Amino acid sequence: MNITITIYSENKPGVLYRIANLFLRRKVNIESLTVSEIKSEDRSRFTIVVKEDLSLVAKIAKQLERIIEVSSVEIHTDNELIFKDAALIKISKNPKVVKKLDSIISLLKASIAYQNDKYIIIEKLGTEEDIDLLVSTLEPFVKETVKSGRIALPKNGQ
Repeated sequence: MNITITIYSENKPGVLYRIANLFLRRKVNIESLTVSEIKSEDRSRFTIVVKEDLSLVAKIAKQLERIIEVSSVEIHTDNELIFKDAALIKISKNPKVVKKLDSIISLLKASIAYQNDKYIIIEKLGTEEDIDLLVSTLEPFVKETVKSGRIALPKNGQ
């Protein structure tokens, strides 16, 4: 089960290392990590996705709260969140794919971010599954793919 951990901390050097080290010591693999600065407060927001048991994640959350720079930690399951990933997919500009591209992009709710004589770069915002479906549909033409980590907000509360 995917568990999303949101950590709010002071925006200081070394915090990411201390957070990642805690997961390393527990031998928990981080599936996705996104860090963003909250400028108005000189703070950072870490969004971390792990595939672990909720009880283990709760123990990790308690340890995270002991890190001096961390002010709060929240744990959420997927059904409690609105979440998205982003991807850029570079494909070869090929007559076969160009004919079908408009319908694929429309059907899978993507868009063209850039194109030149050789390549088309498609952008997609959605779930990991949505992005994987687009990449697999375009697979023979894909030259390069880059995905972001998860961004998420709770549906209710806070």
